[in-house]
Amino acid sequence: MIERLTLLWRRFTPLEERLLTEVRTVIPPDARSVFDAQVAAINRVQRLPPSWSEISFYRIRGREPDWSGVPLFPCTDEFRLAEVNFHVAGKPYRAVASCVAGHIFELAVSPRPKEAAFATWDSHAQVKLLGNPLHAATGEAASEVLPAGWSAFLTNGSAPAAWTLYNGTTPCRVTLDDGEYLVLAERKGDEFLLQRLHPPADDLFLYEPGEATPRLVQGELSAVLAERA
Repeated sequence: MIERLTLLWRRFTPLEERLLTEVRTVIPPDARSVFDAQVAAINRVQRLPPSWSEISFYRIRGREPDWSGVPLFPCTDEFRLAEVNFHVAGKPYRAVASCVAGHIFELAVSPRPKEAAFATWDSHAQVKLLGNPLHAATGEAASEVLPAGWSAFLTNGSAPAAWTLYNGTTPCRVTLDDGEYLVLAERKGDEFLLQRLHPPADDLFLYEPGEATPRLVQGELSAVLAERA
């Protein structure tokens, strides 16, 4: 609790500082001064409760996000920048840094990074670049590889009108307490059909906001979705 009180006057937790430092080591050298300027400009950090699994960075001016005057990357697409894998007290963690509109935007960390926010890492992290911020923007969202069963369902299955289904170019990723998921479908924002990407799982899951972790889908998918329409 005392450690968290330090966030009243400091921008970043030790975890966030370390992750941003690790990300900087793998981005192209010509992008590092831009990255440094963006990190220096961050004046608000939003940590998604309860476990801080998604940590978003903002530059606020006049109560609104405003990155004007801050150097930006040439790539203004939404893309995943880098992945960091590390251990705390023997427990593995994974973080993915993402960019939007030419600037660093988010760290998605699992599992439950709040527990490790002020902890010392066991050893050196493993870091890899996922997207080059110096590349030209394409104006297109990155496509996702869908599970075979979901691709078949999109082709041959049926779902109630209450459910919005996503194909390989429209799903988004979300990080929850126990890992990173791909959103395959949603029911009016009240319930989501997910596939777990990390740690990987072939099964599908249902999730309602407020739940600790998603629930395994049991039974034939069309029937399950119809029951929850």
